[in-house]
Amino acid sequence: MKARALLECTIDTANPAAELAATISAVLAVLASPEQRLSVLQTLDNDIGRALAELEVANATVTQSIPEEVA
Repeated sequence: MKARALLECTIDTANPAAELAATISAVLAVLASPEQRLSVLQTLDNDIGRALAELEVANATVTQSIPEEVA
């Protein structure tokens, strides 16, 4: 048997940014070492950066495919 510490969260999607920030803070609070906290934050930074880049590309594609109105 492997002993594990679990944190169960319910996130209100009406206020996702604040809820996610609170969840991240709760997770970081239970991590023992600064190295663990740094690793989690670096991983999240990479994942969020990748997601932002993908959304920016998708948004640019959608924007370019919309025909300009003729004046």
